[in-house]
Amino acid sequence: MEQGAIMKRRRVRLDFMVSPDFLATRCYVPASVKVRIVDPKRIFLLGVLGESGRRMVKAGAPFLFTRSIAEDLIARGIARRMR
Repeated sequence: MEQGAIMKRRRVRLDFMVSPDFLATRCYVPASVKVRIVDPKRIFLLGVLGESGRRMVKAGAPFLFTRSIAEDLIARGIARRMR
């Protein structure tokens, strides 16, 4: 399979997203902790992520949360800390 086809298959189709350049240069999460969502059903009950977030979770995307939110999600078994 051609490299371009492999990359396209691994990409998550979204109806919108924030520009990665904007995020990288203009946004930050203070005291951030990188986590992977391990219980997608429960994260959506909290109303933290919408449909685009659901697709990113399914693809295994890591998320940055403030330490207090991340620790709460980890304690609830919704997320796991990443290195």
